[in-house]
Amino acid sequence: MVNKAVAALRKLLTLPLIRPEQREVINNTHLTLGYIYYELGYYPEAIAHFRRLGSDHETFPQALLASSWAAIKQNDYQTAVISLNVLIKNYDEAEYGEEGHFLLGQCYLQMGLYDFAFKEYDYISQKYPAANNVAERVVEVQMGLREQEQGMEKLKVQLLVLESKLLTTINLDKTVPKYIKEEHERLSRQQDQLIESIVAERKLFEEASHNIELMQKEMERKESRKHWHAYAEYGKARALFLKGMPK
Repeated sequence: MVNKAVAALRKLLTLPLIRPEQREVINNTHLTLGYIYYELGYYPEAIAHFRRLGSDHETFPQALLASSWAAIKQNDYQTAVISLNVLIKNYDEAEYGEEGHFLLGQCYLQMGLYDFAFKEYDYISQKYPAANNVAERVVEVQMGLREQEQGMEKLKVQLLVLESKLLTTINLDKTVPKYIKEEHERLSRQQDQLIESIVAERKLFEEASHNIELMQKEMERKESRKHWHAYAEYGKARALFLKGMPK
């Protein structure tokens, strides 16, 4: 179904840009096409789509990293270095910073710039924790994640109770005769209070959902750090070895 997906995505790019919100769809389309072409091995096409993303788009760092990978696949290390330097300069603290430094080290290694390669690998070793420290942090994040999930379950139950009360109140309100004015006003006030409670609970629910998503991403990032740390240590050893080899 890849051909159909590509055809549909390419058709999206031909549609006229009428509303500003369409820009988001266009950016995501370029990103998706870039990944598809990358997986198919069409690296120039992938790079062309990654470069179409605006620098203000939230996935721009992701596109820079993917574009660098595509360039490396073509042994075009100079182009990769340019993209990676933009990534590191502007998004070093983002989730792709470690991978960016590692790829930059790989590029310098392939280009014979062993001192520069060692510097990138050593940056990872110095800035990011070793595997034993990461394991403890991952456990902490996992515990916090479980607490958030439990809180989410409680919020779900509270929302269901409040919404069922609101429905019951609305039905009751319809059955009360109109001439019972005081009862009608009391029920109206009760409905308003229930609606306010539901809105407040819904806000808490959405905030908890967002926190869980952030914690999951943080857990994945911390888990991956031990791999980059190990790769960096190997990269440093390899850079020193190659530098010391007779030419």
